[in-house]
Amino acid sequence: MAEYNYIENTGTILPDTSEVLTGVQQEYKEAFGADLPVTPETPQGVLITSETLSRMSVLRNNASLANQINPNLAGGLFLDAIWALTGGQRSGTGVSRVLGVILTGSPGTLVPSGTQVATTVGDVFRSTFAVVIGAGGTATIDFESVVAGPIPATPNDLTNIVAATAVLGLDTVTNPTAAVLGSLAQSDASVRTERRQTLAKQGSSLAEAVMSEVRSVAGVQSLSFRENKSNVPVVIDGIPLVAHSIWVCVNGGTDFDVATAILSKKSGGCNYNGAVSVPVVEPASGQIYNVDFDRPTPIPVLVRATVKGTALVDPIAATKQAILDYAAGNMDGENGLQVGTDVSPFELSAAVNAFAPGIFVTKMEVAYDAMVPVYLTDTLPIALNEIASVIEANIQVIVL
Repeated sequence: MAEYNYIENTGTILPDTSEVLTGVQQEYKEAFGADLPVTPETPQGVLITSETLSRMSVLRNNASLANQINPNLAGGLFLDAIWALTGGQRSGTGVSRVLGVILTGSPGTLVPSGTQVATTVGDVFRSTFAVVIGAGGTATIDFESVVAGPIPATPNDLTNIVAATAVLGLDTVTNPTAAVLGSLAQSDASVRTERRQTLAKQGSSLAEAVMSEVRSVAGVQSLSFRENKSNVPVVIDGIPLVAHSIWVCVNGGTDFDVATAILSKKSGGCNYNGAVSVPVVEPASGQIYNVDFDRPTPIPVLVRATVKGTALVDPIAATKQAILDYAAGNMDGENGLQVGTDVSPFELSAAVNAFAPGIFVTKMEVAYDAMVPVYLTDTLPIALNEIASVIEANIQVIVL
């Protein structure tokens, strides 16, 4: 077999299995004679097949390892290590929390930490600390989900005391407020996207540095940015900006964290724009700045997909899941529906094809959510201070 170099200037490559098989067969003929039968049913044919599979296994392993150097292809710990070079870190799992849960029962009853209560659909939460029911027969305590992730609990949904941890004297449990949802571990696809969007995090003043810092704030999903370098107020892409100022519209993250991130990277003397104003202390000088920015207006979008199904997958479920994954940015290489991103039927169709290749999209239409929606096959415009949203209930799938 000719020498094989799996790394070239154009990247990492692999030979066809048939090419490797032909090479091994030739090696056997050179060693045992040109008339040696090398068909698979012969003893030597079995050995040749085994040798070919072994070589291909090594080549695939080497190619996979080489690809871990490329941050756009790496995954797992390799990707974490590359991202750490620029100060990035994968977000881990988090539990959902329900604050201010009200307990009622006999005064003086000790409710230990870890007491479990379930929602009406069976999701289990446990108390985070011990509490004694007061003289008035009530106590207030926080609960967290037993399982990590975005476990929901709507108001007054956390009511079923789990028998295994029930306490004599505890009568009822109820939650006046909804759960603060937890999170799952950040996927490789999400990490790769976030790494690309925060490459300038170590810089300052430049637009990319501000955007990178804000994108790295916990909970921030997307943003849009504009800048006015002139000494007079102007309107840029429909956004009014005061003189010498920046404008950031951010989806996600707490107001304080977003404002702190903007202040840490903006140029000295730069002004702000936006409806949200947060006082932030500059740590170097102690001066208080009112940092202004905007939050996007949600724009509900309707999607109508006409597809030809396949017996291999459920076309309705697969089409809906593909659209939801694309919208959330869960597809590798796709940012999804971010702040100021138009809704493209073409990209939605491509997402379905990538998610379920057996489904053929004959037509993809989108519309604003209205009393009488007007479905279009053209791109749906979304302003810089808006963000499109798609939920499963707003996706219609027609199977031909």
